[in-house]
Amino acid sequence: MASSSSSPTEAELLTSFLLDPARLPNIMTLEQFRALFPREVRAAPPVRSLFLDLAAQRGQAIDTVAAAIELEAQRGGPAIRRAVARQRREEVNWEVDGEVEMDRALFGSDSAAKKSKHTLSSILPELDGAAGAVETEIAKLRQQEAELKEAIARTITDLGDLRTGTLANEQLPNEVLDGLENLQEICNRKT
Repeated sequence: MASSSSSPTEAELLTSFLLDPARLPNIMTLEQFRALFPREVRAAPPVRSLFLDLAAQRGQAIDTVAAAIELEAQRGGPAIRRAVARQRREEVNWEVDGEVEMDRALFGSDSAAKKSKHTLSSILPELDGAAGAVETEIAKLRQQEAELKEAIARTITDLGDLRTGTLANEQLPNEVLDGLENLQEICNRKT
C-alpha cells in the first residue's frame, strides 16, 4: 500500500478491496466448509480435497483478476488522466458559457465586456429592482412553504386519525359503503 503521504493508486485500491479478502481461507475455514455437509460425511477425506480444489480454483481466478488489474492500471492510467483533463476543460467551458449567458440576459446579445449599457448611477436602480423581485420571489416561496407544511401537518393528523379510527368525518365509513354499493350495482347492470 502507498505511504500515508500519498494517496493510493487505483491498482492498490483494487488489490486491497478485491484480491486480499478474496482467497477462500479468508472467507471460510476448512471447519466452516465441513459444517456445510451432513454430519456423517464431514470427516470424509473427499471433503478436504474438495475444499483444497475450490481454494485452488479461487486462487486461479484471483490471479486472473490480479493480472487484469495490473494490465488495466498500465493501460488505463494515461486514459484516465486524459478523461479527467477533458472533464475539467468541459467544466471550465460550462462556467464560461454560464457567464456569457448571464451577460446576455442582463445586457442583451452583446457581452457586457464589449458594451456597457449602465453607469454606476443607472445600475443602482436596476439592482434595487432586481433585489425587490428576488425578495418578492422569496416571500412567495416562503408562503408556498408554509402552505405545504400546513398540508403535510393535516395529512399527518388525518393519517393518525385513520390509524386510531377517530375520523374527523364520522360519516365517511357510511359514504364509502354507499359508494361501493353503487359501484357494485353498476357492475351488476353491465354484466
